[in-house]
Amino acid sequence: MDNEYQYEYERDSKYCYPHSFILINKLEITDKDALNEAEREITSTRISQLKEHPVKGKFDLKHLQAIHRFIFQDIYDWAGELRTVNIAKGNQFCNCMYLESGFGSVYKQLESDHFLIGIDPDSVCEKLAYYLGELNVVHPFREGNGRAQRAYMESLALISGYHIDFSNITSRDMIEASADAFNCNYSKMTAIFEKITTPVSTDEQLQHIREIIPAALEYIAEIPNDSELDEEIDMHI
Repeated sequence: MDNEYQYEYERDSKYCYPHSFILINKLEITDKDALNEAEREITSTRISQLKEHPVKGKFDLKHLQAIHRFIFQDIYDWAGELRTVNIAKGNQFCNCMYLESGFGSVYKQLESDHFLIGIDPDSVCEKLAYYLGELNVVHPFREGNGRAQRAYMESLALISGYHIDFSNITSRDMIEASADAFNCNYSKMTAIFEKITTPVSTDEQLQHIREIIPAALEYIAEIPNDSELDEEIDMHI
C-alpha cells in the first residue's frame, strides 16, 4: 500500500521550509520527491521493527503518539506531537484545537467495547472499519497519519484475536473507503477488512495482550481455563 496522499493546507512556518510546502526534516532534504523516497525507506524499516517489537500502551491518544514517534523519529523533530495547523483531504479533518477531545470520544467507545476482545466474529470487520474510520477523521499529526493509524489498528486487531494485512490494499481503495467513512458510511472500509482480516491463535492473542496492555486480560477471563492466567488477571484488576 502506498504510504500517504496529499493534503490541502496553508503554507506554515512551523512545519515547512520558507516559501515551500516541503516539510522541515532532520535529513535537510528540500526536494519533495527525494523526501518522499527517503521517508518511505526509513519508515518501512521502522514499521518492520514495530511488527517484531510493538509499542506498549492502552490504545489512547498517547499510545498513538508513541507509535507515530517511533515511526518518524528519524525524519521529523515533531514526530509524535499533535499538529497545530488544520489540514484537509476533500473533507476537513478534526480542528487542531479539538484533537484530544475528538480522540477521547473515540477512545471511550473503544474502552467500552473492551478493545474488541471477545467480539463476535461476525462483527469484527465492521468494528475495525468503524474505528479506523473514526481515527482517520481525527488525523492528529501533520504528516504520517495513515502509517501510524495502520500500525495502531494492527496491534488492536491482534489483542482482539485477529491479524490484518494492509499490504495488498491500494491507496485508491483506502482513500475512497476513508472518504465514505468520514460521512459515516463504513461499507467500503468493512469490505477492506473482510479481505485482510484472519483469526490468530488464542496463544498469540494472549501473548500480544501481555506485551501491550496486560490490564486487558480481564476481558478474556472466560476464554482459557488456566490457573496461571487467572493469577495474571488478578495482578491487573
